[in-house]
Amino acid sequence: MRHSGALFVWTRQIFITLSVGLLLFISSDASPTHGAEEERQKPVLKVANSHAWRPFSYLDKNQRPKGILVDFWQEFGERNGYQIEFLLTDWQRSIDLVRTGQADVHAGLLQSPERREFMDFGTPLFAIDTQVFFSQSMMGTSADFVLSGDTDHEIGVVQGGYEQEFMEASFPSVTLRRFPNNQAMLNAALIGDIQAFVADLQVANYHLYTTTNQNLFIPVRHLYTEMLYAGFAKGKSSLINQIDNKFTWLDDDTKRQLLNRWVYYDVETVYPTYLFPSLVAIGILIAMSYIFLLKRTVKQKTRALQAANDLLQEQAITDSLTQLNNRRYFYQYLYGMEKGKRGTSLMVFDIDDFKAFNDGFGHAHGDEVICFVAQTAKNLLPNDAVIARIGGEEFAVLQYFSTADRALAQATLLCDEIARQSLALFDHSSRPVTISLGVAYYPNGMPHSEIVDADKAMYEAKNQGKNSAVLNIIK
Repeated sequence: MRHSGALFVWTRQIFITLSVGLLLFISSDASPTHGAEEERQKPVLKVANSHAWRPFSYLDKNQRPKGILVDFWQEFGERNGYQIEFLLTDWQRSIDLVRTGQADVHAGLLQSPERREFMDFGTPLFAIDTQVFFSQSMMGTSADFVLSGDTDHEIGVVQGGYEQEFMEASFPSVTLRRFPNNQAMLNAALIGDIQAFVADLQVANYHLYTTTNQNLFIPVRHLYTEMLYAGFAKGKSSLINQIDNKFTWLDDDTKRQLLNRWVYYDVETVYPTYLFPSLVAIGILIAMSYIFLLKRTVKQKTRALQAANDLLQEQAITDSLTQLNNRRYFYQYLYGMEKGKRGTSLMVFDIDDFKAFNDGFGHAHGDEVICFVAQTAKNLLPNDAVIARIGGEEFAVLQYFSTADRALAQATLLCDEIARQSLALFDHSSRPVTISLGVAYYPNGMPHSEIVDADKAMYEAKNQGKNSAVLNIIK
């Protein structure tokens, strides 16, 4: 009788829920059309992106736009009175829609020299990591050997994607196999049609870890970490200014809230094929199914909370613009480091005349300059160096050298390479991006946890004419 009573209560709850839902539906359907009329009067903003770029943008099984970037732009529309119309298609066509004026803005893409010829870029959104993935059958094969182009292996890329441009420029000897979108490429990988591909880490993980073939592919080589930007057709300066001025609400906290909201959504919807059979169980098994689903939901919620906590912890120590360590992390590292370690070198540098870049080319370009300096410094420094962005355009590096001369040589290399590479990257070739760098070298170990010694050396470099490094040996 206990089981019959529980079954009766559960059945009655389902009936009440369905009845209330039906009444709400009838009520909303019979309501005045004032809201629909208001929606039609809003200005329409056509936003293009890929239809198969999970988890950033995609069409679900009902052909509805979903994903992180979709949430970003829907939030933008709600906050600024726009009706957002998503045009999700293959990657190359999504760019062409913006280029030809059929779409107003691209929801999010990376900058490249080729794209800058016909597109302008607005608000930076967030960074993505891109890697080369190998199948398990290729384990033990050197990634450098495959990328040299001396093998018959094809590497999959998305046609028109930044990955294709990067691979063609960085590894011209590699044979690329082009796919119209990420879904098609990853489907080919999962059936064994290709043994290697290039994809954003988040995209590959979404596909690989929501299938039964979870361990077929693993990342073997990091290629780049770049920022996603809103994209516009060349010359649409008034539209760029209009959109960028309405993105003031998009701070780091709001980004985290939008990302976390999507994380919860994703965890609840990754396994619908396993959940629905349990929900439709009938008869005497409905009570047991309810208990099973309850336990499963608790487990999924726990995973979601853990994922959100991990994300928050990572964001708490990461600079959102450059993806370097932030000021908080760097000072925590200084306080916890071994103070008596010989040969400690602390470098502090900032970008010379940075205000001129913001005033002359706009804040979006200023962000681009900061990201360039951060990435160039990271590429030049060894893996054991600790680098962080500790201010607007100010950076710090902690490293160990056997001699002060070697520390100064590393600092000089940073100054020279940033200036040299900026001439090739940016349009303002007559005005290279330069830095002033101060080095505090502690041959007997760093006695404190402050950057004051390196800071003084940096200002001395400023006084000496900038674009230089000054060494300060502290005994």
